[in-house]
Formats: sequence, structure tokens, C-alpha cells
Amino acid sequence: KNAFKDLLCRRMFHLASTTGKRCDGRNLDEIRQLTMEAGFLPRVHGSALFTRGETQVVATSTLGDSGMRQKIDKIDGVEEKRFYLQYTFPPSCVGETGRVGAPGRREVGHGNLAERALIPTLPTEE
Repeated sequence: KNAFKDLLCRRMFHLASTTGKRCDGRNLDEIRQLTMEAGFLPRVHGSALFTRGETQVVATSTLGDSGMRQKIDKIDGVEEKRFYLQYTFPPSCVGETGRVGAPGRREVGHGNLAERALIPTLPTEE
């Protein structure tokens, strides 16, 4: 199984480097179109649907008061976060099947990147 995947990856890399095209036909300098629809779920504080290629992301937000902060136990005390992002990427996002469980290392990393990108857009607490 790993040998086949390795062979497939090497072949796709070779084709892209010699033809200048990706396996889906795009040039190497082309990106897929990103579309977004905001406010499509009526019962949450905020929602958006992002689509790029065959990948879709549903983002929702829920507001709470200051007592709803996430509490994180650390060696030197407790840290509180007023904003946190929960990120999951089940196989169905890209039309695949597979196990759905606890987030993996990649999902945690992507979630941390997205959270850090959004923090500067938050309004002040006042």
C-alpha cells in the first residue's frame, strides 16, 4: 500500500515537473476558485460556507459572555481564552470515506493557524 502511494506521488511529481500541469489539469501557477456564502445557517450567531475545488468548509460561530471563557490548566496557573476555534476535517470534506475520531496532528495545526489568523479581527472587550 505504501509502495503504491510512493510510486503514485513520484509519478505525479514527475508529470507536473515535465508538463507544467497538475493532475487536475491546472497550471502550476493556477489556484482553484474560492467561493463563500455567509449567513446560510439561520439559528447560529454567524455562519459561512467556503468552497474551493472539491473541498467545502462550514464555519459557525457562537457568542457567549465572559463567564464562558475556555480555561486551560498550565503549570504556572490557569489561562483563559475568550476566543477559540474548533477545527475538524473529516474525510467527507473532500468526497472520501474513512475513520472520524479525535483530531490528528494536521487538524490541530491547521486549527491553530486559523485561530491565530482570526484573533486580530476580534473586537475589543470594551
